[in-house]
Amino acid sequence: MTGRFSLSRRSAFSAYAGTLALPSPRRSLRMVQRNLVVYKHTWMVIVSGFFEPLFYLLGIGIGLGSMVPAIDGVSYSAFVAPGLLASSCLNGAITDGFFNIHFKLYFQKTYDGILATPMRVPDVVFGEMLWALGRGSVYAAAFLTVVLVLGEASGRPMLLSPWALLAWPAAVLAAAAFSAMAICLTTFARKVEDFDTVMGLLVMPMFLFSGIFVPVARFPDPVQWVMRATPLYHAVGLLRQLTTGSVSVAIFEHVAYLVVAGLVAFCVAMYRLERTLIK
Repeated sequence: MTGRFSLSRRSAFSAYAGTLALPSPRRSLRMVQRNLVVYKHTWMVIVSGFFEPLFYLLGIGIGLGSMVPAIDGVSYSAFVAPGLLASSCLNGAITDGFFNIHFKLYFQKTYDGILATPMRVPDVVFGEMLWALGRGSVYAAAFLTVVLVLGEASGRPMLLSPWALLAWPAAVLAAAAFSAMAICLTTFARKVEDFDTVMGLLVMPMFLFSGIFVPVARFPDPVQWVMRATPLYHAVGLLRQLTTGSVSVAIFEHVAYLVVAGLVAFCVAMYRLERTLIK
């Protein structure tokens, strides 16, 4: 009798685990719909995240850039713009994939109620990633538009190649990878104080040392090795090649890194959130 019960329980668990293998796009879109309803009256929260990289572009790329010589044959503003585009994708992903999900997970207990419906953990994770991806993609589209307009208005174009047409799809890829990594990171943060650690020891160093403002080659070799291991470095490299027209074989390395890192982070996030929510 005990053997039959154990076998039945193992079979049930296997069947349950099998249902968690892949998220349902239809259910995941319900998470996006839910977030749209929540943010309908607080749209300024979403819009505000776009302005930080824009201010950097105006103050450093165009303002300070007028006094900085060309780098690798391109103006400083054209050099900085793709890096700030990558950082705008990161901003959207961190805000929604890290801060907001942590708040909903540990304070609002939002997902406890959602999982009482036919929604499953993979649906929730994929839906939240789609929402963060959408936010990062909107930032990227708006930033590219501003870069194009500012370049034409100032007489110093920042999109220097027809390859720039692929900059937005590349930014969407970067936003997807950042969103998956942010959600994964959320599962390791247990208290509000962890926000300072993540921002101070991960996000800010990446922002300063990913080749956004200074070419990576200017740093010592050990520092370069660390920089090349960060996801923001690969997003910056990918977008800079497309916007400046300096496309090389290295672009495949950047794409592969973002795809693999995003998929691994998404799988880890599903596993850890399942352990947290299904008790």
